[in-house]
Amino acid sequence: MSFFVAFTVVNFVGVLVLLGLMLFVEYTKLDELESYLSENEKVLRYKRFWKRNQRIDRFHRMGLMIDILSTPKAFLKASLVTEAELASVPLALKRWALWPYCVSYIWIVTAGIWYVWFNWWSEWT
Repeated sequence: MSFFVAFTVVNFVGVLVLLGLMLFVEYTKLDELESYLSENEKVLRYKRFWKRNQRIDRFHRMGLMIDILSTPKAFLKASLVTEAELASVPLALKRWALWPYCVSYIWIVTAGIWYVWFNWWSEWT
């Protein structure tokens, strides 16, 4: 087995694990995250607009949580969230929410490397 095929398999399995983690977080941790920000106006507006419990609704609500937790200074500056609300979210829950999405940036880079490598490899074989 060539190194390219091994890289492809690892990349493919990695994306499946990553998607599984994202689904796990959306279906098990989202409600807990929203409970800590239950008085926040923006979170309540998102919950009202995306009120059905379908995948697309949970995706958009989770997107707001990721935005708030990954760039808290911008939300504090815009007065969309308070420091007390951010401090109330436990660190372990923040990590569960943010890590799958941070790792997805690494996967995007490896997908780009795979694409370039695939085009280069197909020209030489």
